[in-house]
Amino acid sequence: MQSQNSDSLDQLRYVINDLIDRIKAQQQHNLIQDNRLSDHDNRIQENEESIEFLFRKVSQFEYLIGRNQELEENKDFDLRD
Repeated sequence: MQSQNSDSLDQLRYVINDLIDRIKAQQQHNLIQDNRLSDHDNRIQENEESIEFLFRKVSQFEYLIGRNQELEENKDFDLRD
């Protein structure tokens, strides 16, 4: 009887240790995935900031192009006089 209890206890220990190992492996996997997601989120944020910067620069260039065209038209107008 005691041998049977010892075998059952050993089996229970084995199952518990196996579960602990699986949980640790899953935690490690989750940590790796969390780090990858964090890196991905950071790249997305950087891309969004770059896009916003690009749009600001495009707006500035559009303004400068318009201003340049106005100045050229004024210059042409003045040359005709």
